[in-house]
Amino acid sequence: MRKTLIAPLGLAFVLASLPAGAAELLDRVVAVVNKDAIMQSDMEQRVTQASQQLQSRGINLPPRDVLERQVLDRMVNEQIQLQLAEQANLSIDDTQLNATLRGIAKDNGMSLEAFADKLEQDGMSLAQVRDQVRRELLVQQIQQRSVASRVRISDREIDRYLNQQNVGSDVQYHLAHLLVALPQEPTPDQVKAARAKADSLRQQIEQGTDFAQLAAAESAGSQALSGGDLGWRSGGELPTVFADVIPNMQAGQVSEPLRSASGYHLVKLIEKRGAGKALISQTRARHILIQPNPNLSDQQALERAESIRRRLLGGEDFAALAQEFSDDKGSSLKGGELGWVSPGQTVSSFETAMNGLDVGEISQPVKSRFGYHIIEVEERRQQDVTNSSQRDKVRKTLFQRKLNDELEAWQQQVRAEAYVDNRLDEQ
Repeated sequence: MRKTLIAPLGLAFVLASLPAGAAELLDRVVAVVNKDAIMQSDMEQRVTQASQQLQSRGINLPPRDVLERQVLDRMVNEQIQLQLAEQANLSIDDTQLNATLRGIAKDNGMSLEAFADKLEQDGMSLAQVRDQVRRELLVQQIQQRSVASRVRISDREIDRYLNQQNVGSDVQYHLAHLLVALPQEPTPDQVKAARAKADSLRQQIEQGTDFAQLAAAESAGSQALSGGDLGWRSGGELPTVFADVIPNMQAGQVSEPLRSASGYHLVKLIEKRGAGKALISQTRARHILIQPNPNLSDQQALERAESIRRRLLGGEDFAALAQEFSDDKGSSLKGGELGWVSPGQTVSSFETAMNGLDVGEISQPVKSRFGYHIIEVEERRQQDVTNSSQRDKVRKTLFQRKLNDELEAWQQQVRAEAYVDNRLDEQ
């Protein structure tokens, strides 16, 4: 029996052994991406994972050669972005990685140890999953660094949105997506051919072909190997090209081809729901921050944080140690108390680690750009923010919408600028 593990990065780890004899395949280069090679053995492993992921969703597999091309295309895009992350000297430290893995294990009702045991039983290893998660986190980092700086939201845009939308009555949409891609500067013939293909695919869907199966085989979108499933999106999170169309669609309906800089999109509205109260998860936490300084090296700061954690586990008072040692002067006088923390209010490494803790649990030292944090979660709650902080909410909504649009254009740009030699079809 296969079991699909839930992961917070859009990944799904499907526990199943690789086919017998898979390791005996003769290896070869299937693509060259700038200075790096992608090997057939790595592609075959990803194809196996993609097949199991599609099967776990009940989606019929496309032909093997089609699936290989889809997987390799995504591996090429990933490799380009990992190279950019390397050039930018980005890295994922073990503290952040371990916190993310603990979150994955917790989402699946397991401890990290039980998660590792389950992986081993089903032919995978924790090291493989660590490497996969590390790649995802690096890609996220380079996307944020390269794209987020382009996005600006003016007060006028917020005012216009508030005038046009009833913010308190958000609707959420469960969407699936299929993209027929265009190059950066397409010729009229390329545009015509892409539109004809999009029309043909829509016609196939109307005649009964399963959208998810068609997306897995034909889509150039990043979620193709999930059957094009985009999950639930609020109205504010819809890409601009979808924003005027989706609210007027009925569940089960597929849009006409929608043109953007990336190509032609077909979007299926699977389901929609009214948000009602806007509830967010909040965490009441406290922390002790140890910052490196000219008189305290990074290693010494880590050792001091570890020493303080041992004292806390030995029963010493958190507030007293925070007042004595914490370099966060804003919270140290309050015994390290941060109050109720909402998503996005802390740096990502802190938030990831905090979200992976149980109530009453004290973290290992968590590294951020500020230093090393010892975090304790005191309480959690669901908070209704329907009528509060509307402008902040709209700013984040518009930022995410523009970010999605910019990300699509950026990915297309870096792919066009890279040297890619696809050798998949060579014998």
